[in-house]
Amino acid sequence: MRMTPEQRSTIDKAALLKGTTITQWALDHLIDDARRDIEEETAIRLSAKAFDEFKEALERPMPKAMRELLRRDPEWL
Repeated sequence: MRMTPEQRSTIDKAALLKGTTITQWALDHLIDDARRDIEEETAIRLSAKAFDEFKEALERPMPKAMRELLRRDPEWL
């Protein structure tokens, strides 16, 4: 990985202070950030009220127009 000498020095110092290798320090932080990014991009967060409204919407019967659309074969197939 390319970085400036200042960036490398900062990473070296952080790893030293944590008592770990640079590789392990970097992996720990990369994995943490990767998991956070995945969570942010794939999870939907709703308040309790919004969740209840969402759940109620799912439980309501579909409008007739929606049922008709779902019965049709997609044009792209």
